[in-house]
Amino acid sequence: MAIRHDLEVVARSWRNHVGMQTATLVVLTATFSVVVFMLALSENFRRVLTVWGDQVQVSAYLEEGMSPRAIENLIEDIRKQEEVATVELVSKEKAADLFRDQMASYAPDLMSDSEFATPFPASLTIRLKSKEASTSGIENLETFAKQLMTKDGVEDVSYGQSWVRNYASFVNVVQTAGIIIGSILLIGSLFIVANSIRALISGRREEIEILELIGATSQFVRRPYIVEGMLLCAVSAALAVAVNGVLFSWQLAIMKRSLAFARIAQEFQYFSMLQSIAVVAIAAAVGGLGAWVTVRSLNDGWAAAKKASLRGAKA
Repeated sequence: MAIRHDLEVVARSWRNHVGMQTATLVVLTATFSVVVFMLALSENFRRVLTVWGDQVQVSAYLEEGMSPRAIENLIEDIRKQEEVATVELVSKEKAADLFRDQMASYAPDLMSDSEFATPFPASLTIRLKSKEASTSGIENLETFAKQLMTKDGVEDVSYGQSWVRNYASFVNVVQTAGIIIGSILLIGSLFIVANSIRALISGRREEIEILELIGATSQFVRRPYIVEGMLLCAVSAALAVAVNGVLFSWQLAIMKRSLAFARIAQEFQYFSMLQSIAVVAIAAAVGGLGAWVTVRSLNDGWAAAKKASLRGAKA
């Protein structure tokens, strides 16, 4: 019965203040849309970093003229290291074949050129066990590369140093910016809900006083406003998730067409149903908090009684 009464009060509030409530809903939806966008963007960049981290390979280029026995010993030495998953030898001929395959569509004459030189040194392709491309693992990856450089027969080491560090730093910046912007907007949404509830209370001051005089508890008076704040933010968050979902699908389709060669689009995913529900639940909690702070500060449950006492004293 209590929930039914609260919903009836909320429905009546919407009927009587449809313009103000609609404006509040639009502003809150825009606010939560930015928050949802930042969350989705940060999560997808982190996912791409993690997936690419699983694919990171360290290439150790070997010195010219190493004997097969020396290469074998080096491979065994590297395999003994705890962080190493696999070690594969790429001969000069295999490196040249891989280059031909990759350049076939750009320079088809290379495929049939029997005199094509082999400028590529033999190398070892090393795959690590952990996600070393993650932000926390970059230092470990660099330490491992430096250790490889000290081994006999290793001329150079490469693992995409520039993109690993730059992309990880970029993800850090996006996540930090998302936290800062999201926090500011969530605090702003508290004020938006608070102002809306404050306006509703001002418009229903006489009704609240009557309820208090006939014995309504402060909880009974305040609860509908808290429910209204929760509903406002929950509906706004649900609309924000839906709007961002449509825009995400549209952008993903464009990425699949324009960035198909990079295979990046396939790693992007929007919120799951559980994540969407969590976003709506958090938004509802924010709305309830904003409404509770406002109602608690503006109505102590005894406003009408105090006013009646003052009138009696004057009389």
